[in-house]
Amino acid sequence: MDCKTATLVYETGNPLEKIREMFPEAWQFLTAQSAAFVAGKDDAFDTEIKKSIGKTSFQFRITHRDDTEQLTKDISELLGDITSRLLLEQHFSQVVGRPLYFSTICCSSHLTADRELTLDEVLPIQRAAVKLQ
Repeated sequence: MDCKTATLVYETGNPLEKIREMFPEAWQFLTAQSAAFVAGKDDAFDTEIKKSIGKTSFQFRITHRDDTEQLTKDISELLGDITSRLLLEQHFSQVVGRPLYFSTICCSSHLTADRELTLDEVLPIQRAAVKLQ
């Protein structure tokens, strides 16, 4: 997140509300991703990745985005800033009633998981995603 945006988000008030106001499309996207993860809703990209890597000991859902879209850039900024990522994970975990962990992966994909992933766990997903995209 650039300094000007971070100042607006964190200087005063509720940072989560500021994120919601400043990034409404990203907020809607994360709301939908959280609900889809909990519901086990299919996504074509996610299905192909899971087919490619096989069964895992963790739950995850991955969706691919066009890297030229503003939403993709906003998600990358929000999840790249540790404070906003942690705020968003905490909020959406409370909303859905179970732990959620967000990250970006591949070139411009969004990953939701049920826990923090290790390098050994995420590397096969990354390799499958770059091959598929």
